[in-house]
Amino acid sequence: MTSKLVLNAVGGDLEETITLVGEAEVSAGAGEVVVDVEAAPINGADPLFAMGWFGVYPEVPADMGAEGVGRVVEAGPGVDPALVGRRVVMLPTFRFGTWATRTVVPASNVVPVPEEADPLQLAMLAVNPATAYVLLHEYANLQPGDWVGLDLANSAVAHYLIPLARRTGVRTLAVVRREEVIDEVRRLGADVVLVDGDDLAERMATALDGARLRVLYEGTGDPAQVARLVTAVEDGGTVVAFSSVTGQAPVIPLPDLIYRGISLRSVYIVGWLRSASPKQLEQMYGELAGLITEGVIGAEVAATYSLEEHVDALRHAQQTGRNGKVLFVPAQAA
Repeated sequence: MTSKLVLNAVGGDLEETITLVGEAEVSAGAGEVVVDVEAAPINGADPLFAMGWFGVYPEVPADMGAEGVGRVVEAGPGVDPALVGRRVVMLPTFRFGTWATRTVVPASNVVPVPEEADPLQLAMLAVNPATAYVLLHEYANLQPGDWVGLDLANSAVAHYLIPLARRTGVRTLAVVRREEVIDEVRRLGADVVLVDGDDLAERMATALDGARLRVLYEGTGDPAQVARLVTAVEDGGTVVAFSSVTGQAPVIPLPDLIYRGISLRSVYIVGWLRSASPKQLEQMYGELAGLITEGVIGAEVAATYSLEEHVDALRHAQQTGRNGKVLFVPAQAA
């Protein structure tokens, strides 16, 4: 018997719309694999998906869980049988679920990963580390010594972006909204950490000492904050939106947009993964998994829960001010 968490209605209280169900053992069809799930995080996109606010709309009943890690136990027709027994990360499509003891996944949506790495860290590999990697590689030809800026600098994406940038010699100006997270962001390796405020533009100019930001990675959606931050971006530079914790759309002030040629772009990792070639996926995830194995990148784990404890897990994951990620470990006892 396979257990999984299923969304039965779009919108409403997640504690009521997401339920634990059992079903007969699953099997792999053509081009598919069956994966025993070791761990799967509650990603920020999962509640948005359940509420109908994400880029993929639920077709209820919908299996929940965007990403995770597990071991292939069956390969269907047309799939390399050498995958059986391999540990793999499952890439997010929101058309199969990872909050399950066992799940069926298209073989094109799994990537083998090292055996020696921490499975909890690997479970979080597919979304936030990949987003950070794409942000650093797709929007500017960054060189050692270049500056990039990011707000929401204690976010899950920033926990990967800052050490990845530091590893390549790219310097980071990080902006946070609360003084109590400054030390946390400094430990990640940010070169400058500033708290947002009305005089942010002046403090950034002082910290940069004549340098300019090649790219600004924007996660708040707050137009007022964007207006302060964009003053540090070089003429012809780029602002890349990777989130919007305020629910607003970021706006480039008209003089920066027209007279300085600042462009506004965005990243949607599900769409990027959909268009990436197998070679691109193998190269990116191979590099990131290696860095996880070496301890160069990683994320704090706040707690792990069994599937039976999903109500407590969902409550924990939605707490404001929470430090660390919440994950399901299906084999864990309730």
